[in-house]
Amino acid sequence: MRERLTSDLGVYAISGLFSLVVFAFALWLLSRTLPGGLASRQLGGLIVGYLLFVGVYTTAWFIYTGIDSREEV
Repeated sequence: MRERLTSDLGVYAISGLFSLVVFAFALWLLSRTLPGGLASRQLGGLIVGYLLFVGVYTTAWFIYTGIDSREEV
């Protein structure tokens, strides 16, 4: 198990999970500190932006996996 977490793909997975936690915490913090909270339009924009980021991140992850599987180590 430890070997998986310290591999390159494990680092990608942990980084992605960390970004999700930070994003959720930021949404919570913004909803508590902004006067009137987050409006649905603001929330939608933040979520769409985050999903675009996750899409690019996942694409890079799959590309890396494809390149790594073709290389001889």
